[in-house]
Amino acid sequence: MQPIQIDRAHFIREGYCVVPNVLTPAEIAHYAPIFEHRLPPDKPPPGISDGSHNGRKTLIYEYTDTELANLVAHPRMIEVVEKLIGPHFLINCSPFPVITYKSPPGHERFELGYHVDWPSKKKPPRPDDERHLNGILHFSTVQPGGGGFMLYPQSHRLVLQGLKKPELRRRLLDQDFEKFPGLLDPLEMCVPAGSAVFFHAFLVHDRSENILEEPRRVLFTHYRGFDNVEQRRTWAAGSQERFAPRHLEAMDSRVRALCGLQ
Repeated sequence: MQPIQIDRAHFIREGYCVVPNVLTPAEIAHYAPIFEHRLPPDKPPPGISDGSHNGRKTLIYEYTDTELANLVAHPRMIEVVEKLIGPHFLINCSPFPVITYKSPPGHERFELGYHVDWPSKKKPPRPDDERHLNGILHFSTVQPGGGGFMLYPQSHRLVLQGLKKPELRRRLLDQDFEKFPGLLDPLEMCVPAGSAVFFHAFLVHDRSENILEEPRRVLFTHYRGFDNVEQRRTWAAGSQERFAPRHLEAMDSRVRALCGLQ
């Protein structure tokens, strides 16, 4: 495959970048069927009793698929991460696969819930939280209206600025982005299978409704960058608790090292 080309200036300015050809057609053919096996359309996901909501199904932390989870350390994913946030980084947690089927009857045309994936749901965001980088690895081509990732370009800058202003900070923490000042028009990430969308941790986003017959199959991944080796070593001390036990058991030595586990 061709070397990966990254427009880092675009990522810094817009808060996201699309990287094509991360997976080969052979890899897609191998991994894509796992989604239907683990998240079939006629059964609720493991650990979730109320079934799917608006067509979206996800394997939660405890039930993440181990074969898919190790793709967080795919060499081409790691190559992108290094180019975006530098050499001092760690895989931050076990990734989870998501499949979005066509919305079932009665759940169509739902309101989008734009939000920010705060790195910690238990603590207010800290300045160094912006070093988190999220990735979405696609195992199917997303057409318009196919449940694609929706984002507000440059919104990570608004969030960083707004957290310093008391009148906006409360709205941000409450995930209230209705008519939030300064937001640009949202974009739908319609990308081919094998692509990855990487985005800044503070980027405002959601996913659109799938009105098509083709399910959207994606894997969400999470990384954290550091300024130096010492910062990385300090964060690695708590790595064990950030990964699902079943994923820990399936890791080889290379994946464990990228997770800060050795």
